[in-house]
Amino acid sequence: MKNIVIVGGGYAGINLLEGLKKEFQGQIGKSVRVILIDKNSYHFKKVLLVRATIRDINLKIPFSEYCQNGIEFIQGEALALQKQNQQITIKMENEKTINLHYDYLVLAFGSVIREISKGFGGITLKDKQSAIEIKEQLLSLMESFKALEKSQQNQSLFKVAVIGGGMAGIETAAEIAVWSKEKLAEAGVNPSLVEVLLFDAKDRLLPEAPVKVSEKLVSHLKNIGVVVKNKTRVSHCTEGQIFTNDGQKYSVGTCIFNPGVEANPIIYRLGLPISEEHRIIVNHSYQVKDEEHIYSIGDCALVVDYKNNHPDGMTCKEAIPQATRLSKILKASINQTPVNILHESYPVKFFCISLGPNNGFMWTQKWGLDFTITGKIGARIRNYTWELASLQK
Repeated sequence: MKNIVIVGGGYAGINLLEGLKKEFQGQIGKSVRVILIDKNSYHFKKVLLVRATIRDINLKIPFSEYCQNGIEFIQGEALALQKQNQQITIKMENEKTINLHYDYLVLAFGSVIREISKGFGGITLKDKQSAIEIKEQLLSLMESFKALEKSQQNQSLFKVAVIGGGMAGIETAAEIAVWSKEKLAEAGVNPSLVEVLLFDAKDRLLPEAPVKVSEKLVSHLKNIGVVVKNKTRVSHCTEGQIFTNDGQKYSVGTCIFNPGVEANPIIYRLGLPISEEHRIIVNHSYQVKDEEHIYSIGDCALVVDYKNNHPDGMTCKEAIPQATRLSKILKASINQTPVNILHESYPVKFFCISLGPNNGFMWTQKWGLDFTITGKIGARIRNYTWELASLQK
């Protein structure tokens, strides 16, 4: 019996499990053993973290929902690799360690939110606890604002700053703007007093898309109360003030950082080849460089298209097809059948962004044409992609 060991139960890991179930169809636990390892007992729906800043939602799915039909789960953390013996050392919940043999090892460690210096101030949206802190700050700010006289409200506005114009930053700003307007309207306060400032160092939002698409996105954000500040770097925030590198100062009620992601730093402790982009180097079949029995997919791996060497982005959109291909590659290797499956980038340019619970912005490019879908249909598509990534469809 061959052992396939998967380390990491993020989007890449769980979709690889799904692919292996389809490829081996009833043979798991018989001709092949599949083991998932993760330090948590649950899959964390990281893409929905932005919603947790203003709404009570469940972000955890027990791994028991994925580890069925013979698939095993071990809760623990990878400590080291013994490559010559094909073993991985795992630290268990009880602090004891075990050495687990593998015939095929798949590293799907995913990514973590970049660390921001404490001197920057504000709150970095990085986990459920930080989302709760942001929510508490927003509620406190809302109560203080509602208690002001109308003349004071008109002068001060309900201002929140979101720093970072990536997908998470855009969605965070939109969620807060829509929620804030709803709450003020319920209290009989003019909702147009809401202003969420979105600071982004890039020239424009969604730089992968044509300029006209970026401009359309900015227009939709403006309609819901988000003001975009492009080409603007924030140096720090303190005592309700945002300071930028161009010498400007902005008064805000609270400041939220969305600094983007980087590969899980655990990759540095395992003696693996690491790229200049700080990701595991793999070939076009997801095999780690110079390692016959080790593979890597998802955010922690530098995966490039075999035709043009274009690197995949660090989103679940890329992780899913990587996992699907790797499941076929592993099956072919175990069955000793020839296979010519090489990585290709996502077939079409596609981005879908939530602009609140009932609004979305989808852009795709095909045949040289740009297509955008907005409003409730855009929101439905975004919700579908979220559920699809966690196999909750």
